[in-house]
Amino acid sequence: MTMKTKEKGGGGFHNRLLFVLKEKLGDNNIQLQKIKQGKWMLQIGKDRWFLKLFPNSRRFQLQKSVTKALHLEGFSKVPGFHPLHETDNIEFDGRTVGLTEWIDTNDIFTYTSYNERQAALTLLKEFHQYSGKVLSNGDFTTLPMQRLLNKWSLRLDEFRRNKQKLSVYVPPAIIDTYIKTGEKALQGLDQYGFSDQMCILHGDVAHHNFLRGTNNELFMIDLDLITSGPPEIDYIQFANRIFPYINWSLEKLWEHEPFSFFQDNMSFLYSILYPSDVFREWNRFFRGTPDYQKSTWNYLMALTVNQFHPRMVCCRDIQKNLY
Repeated sequence: MTMKTKEKGGGGFHNRLLFVLKEKLGDNNIQLQKIKQGKWMLQIGKDRWFLKLFPNSRRFQLQKSVTKALHLEGFSKVPGFHPLHETDNIEFDGRTVGLTEWIDTNDIFTYTSYNERQAALTLLKEFHQYSGKVLSNGDFTTLPMQRLLNKWSLRLDEFRRNKQKLSVYVPPAIIDTYIKTGEKALQGLDQYGFSDQMCILHGDVAHHNFLRGTNNELFMIDLDLITSGPPEIDYIQFANRIFPYINWSLEKLWEHEPFSFFQDNMSFLYSILYPSDVFREWNRFFRGTPDYQKSTWNYLMALTVNQFHPRMVCCRDIQKNLY
């Protein structure tokens, strides 16, 4: 069944996109089903592909090249691109259309269980091993480097500027605690820095960027935020992502490998002290539209206020390991 979609560009967006695809793929037996904004399932006969609109050709070409390089090195846990992309591009309304392999799944992958968290960490470690080889080949010298300290400093500065507006919703004492915790984390990170090991970082290790196929094989998707840098940067983000699932327990974090190897790593400890999600989400809230603000309100209050106590207990545990 072909679903009509509405995108910027008018009600004919869906039909025009379908027309371009039929022309490029040379097949009139194509169906297009929208998943979310900018993403569709494309069906050609019995074959299905994931269709995504990229903002420009450069972003598309980078992801395609990195994916191909990973496959050539032997890492196939990132879906490959359609053979058409070997010789041709699909341009549409100023954006580039990318087609990648469709992964059939039974359930949504989450970080709820230890086994699923560990499976994602194992795959991420494997990704770093192969992406490190790809990076060392020297083919991606233009890949931007992840400068976490600078990124987080700017994020904290923006959060500070929003303090007065935020104090209407959140007790000032809680806001000040987050700011002081962030400042302490950045001071430590500036002092200790990261390792010299380099790889391609995934950059967005949220649970929805892992897919478990119907054959039980785990895949990584969405390389939109790839950069180069030391692998621990992805692990820092992963730790921040799973803390709510383990009730902000440092002890449960150390049960996972490779986190168990970071217990005495000062830069890692200072990094997981930094309340990255609180700063990021509130900054995004104040930049967002009224509709966006309404849709994220309950999540933000739970994140900032309801989780404040267990998060601060965790922060105290982390600080006991600092010297």
